[in-house]
Amino acid sequence: MLGEAVRDLRGRTRGEVMEPGDGGYEPARAAYNAMATGRPVAILRPADMPDIIAAVRWAAESDLAIGVRGGGHSVAGHSSPNGALLIDLSRWRGATVDPAAYTADALAGSRLMDLDAATFAHGLAAPSGTFIDTGIGGLTLTGGISWLLSSEGFACDALTGAQLVTADGDVLEVDEQREPEVLWGLRGGGGNFGIVTHLRYALTPVPAMFGGRLRFRGDAVREAILRTFEVEASAPDELVLAIVAWRAEDGSPAISVNVGWRGDPEGGTAAIRALADHPACYETDLKAMSWLQQQSLYQPIPFGLRQYWKGHLVGRLDETLADALIASAAEETNESFALVELIHGRAHRIPESWAAFGGRAAVANVTALAIWSDPADDEAEIAWARRFADRVSPLSLRGGGYLNYPELDQTAARVAAAYPPDSWARLRQLKRRLDPANRFHFNANIPPADA
Repeated sequence: MLGEAVRDLRGRTRGEVMEPGDGGYEPARAAYNAMATGRPVAILRPADMPDIIAAVRWAAESDLAIGVRGGGHSVAGHSSPNGALLIDLSRWRGATVDPAAYTADALAGSRLMDLDAATFAHGLAAPSGTFIDTGIGGLTLTGGISWLLSSEGFACDALTGAQLVTADGDVLEVDEQREPEVLWGLRGGGGNFGIVTHLRYALTPVPAMFGGRLRFRGDAVREAILRTFEVEASAPDELVLAIVAWRAEDGSPAISVNVGWRGDPEGGTAAIRALADHPACYETDLKAMSWLQQQSLYQPIPFGLRQYWKGHLVGRLDETLADALIASAAEETNESFALVELIHGRAHRIPESWAAFGGRAAVANVTALAIWSDPADDEAEIAWARRFADRVSPLSLRGGGYLNYPELDQTAARVAAAYPPDSWARLRQLKRRLDPANRFHFNANIPPADA
């Protein structure tokens, strides 16, 4: 029966349609996280907007849920939806820039590298993310933490417009004049409201960056973490810091404080001098950079590894977090590490009413990233990540994590806890309007409000 329905989908669309058994199906459905094993009923790589509209209406007639893939980097496996239709936008890539208006329009399958290359040519940038191979769609719609976080806010804050195909197959042009409530919801509500096909960003000039890493080890690592918190407490908007903690080769805890300074080397050097002069700092690679160089600071994590991420948006930085980092970094793992993305500046000053994003009041995104390759290590690695999340849970804003870094078994309660109660209720009303059957539920799902 489903085979006949898929043939019908092929007849309605111009793009490539794949189903189980087809030659290209397995690589097309393969997930970023090898632990995500979802098998879509069909995969459509749409040729154009009419394909997407036709496919959405076909899914409704076939009573199928819909998943969407852009860059495909969903650790929770949302971009490999089991038993559903997958709309694969990974080939919808490219961005155009209006340098006079300081805006960029990007196709939803674009990666950060596509957006960055287009904007950099004009000396501009959009706040986005930190891994250049990440898809812009899911990243932006669910938050977006970048090296411009403190001076420009989250990626979703820079979203000024979008094109959205709803669960009915209707096309909405979304901006502040048309559908302002939908724009509010897209700024942090994820892929709950339909298929975003195009995104428009407000851009900002970024003529120069200064960045790199400061690495720490030895008995004073804990004190170096606390000093990083002190620097963060009075940091100017130009400075963005992140802490990575891992187990060194000798079995001791080690950390890297990763730096992004928007401006000249002299200002950046002064801003982090208290860290660079710390006795536990044994190596630095700080230097003047272009925006593209800063965006390449992190090496992409390959597809096909086994992953389990879990953490919290936290409301304070203190010894509890320092001790959690040290304890987790002392435990034996494979390629796993703990990440603390510090938040201050304009990210806090933008009004809560601007976006649905629920982490505005957080002072950091704190997440354990368990990464390994051997299934025999599943239990140990997952337990390591959960222990770290438990250790930092007393600092959590509301018990929820950063929804761009979801755990594979994320609960409905954890999703709800990522938002303030008023925002959650408002998002559920918007979901009821745009997707009352919850056809788009392969995401950090917001259930429709009750009738």
